[in-house]
Amino acid sequence: MITGASGTIGSAISVMLAEHGIDVILHYHKNKNNIDKVERICKDKGVNTYVIQGDLTKIEQIEMIFKKLESMNLYPNILINNAGIAQYGLVQDIDFVEWKKVIDSHVLSTFFCSQKVIPEMIRQKYGRIVNISSVWGDKGAANEVAYSMAKGAVNTFTKALAKELAPSGITVNAIAPGIVFSPMMVDFTQEEIEILKNEIPMGRFAKAKEIAHSVLYLLHPNSSYITGQIINIDGGWN
Repeated sequence: MITGASGTIGSAISVMLAEHGIDVILHYHKNKNNIDKVERICKDKGVNTYVIQGDLTKIEQIEMIFKKLESMNLYPNILINNAGIAQYGLVQDIDFVEWKKVIDSHVLSTFFCSQKVIPEMIRQKYGRIVNISSVWGDKGAANEVAYSMAKGAVNTFTKALAKELAPSGITVNAIAPGIVFSPMMVDFTQEEIEILKNEIPMGRFAKAKEIAHSVLYLLHPNSSYITGQIINIDGGWN
């Protein structure tokens, strides 16, 4: 199951898993056009593909999503917590509603989606949870304080849950991308984009497919001893 599968990174992960023969459950919230495209591509790869819609900032909708999956006899043993939103602005300009939306989209969704898949993973003595974090979860970013705070929580959640689930054969890791050019950067000027590129030793942003490859690596049997790690994919930036 990939949350936020209609987005730039989520769609790349979904297609990558499908290319390697992994059945996928594609979650999306609003972007029906994009999820339809991702669904078609995944089906063309020959895997079972399911689409489910819901707002993961609301616990009631998370409950609804997993009840629906249960009714379809679908119990994910791989969960990619990718859903989330960007937020830019000075900390003193963020009101409670905006702050809560950022926190819920990253933290509430990651916590409770993970909670829902864990019982079946424990029964199977197998599971893979990969959280999509950010370098800002470690470094912090001016003008992205709420986002940095949320990703910092995801990182700590990853480390703590990994310890809790390791005896059950379940690994929990996070991928922390640097900058991946995506619609999240729509408010950046060209000058700001060039400045950011110049700060990165490799001189470019990451490709979504590179993030997807890193996720795939964590699902491989040879990665079964890797857990509780925050893996930066940032071109040497951090």
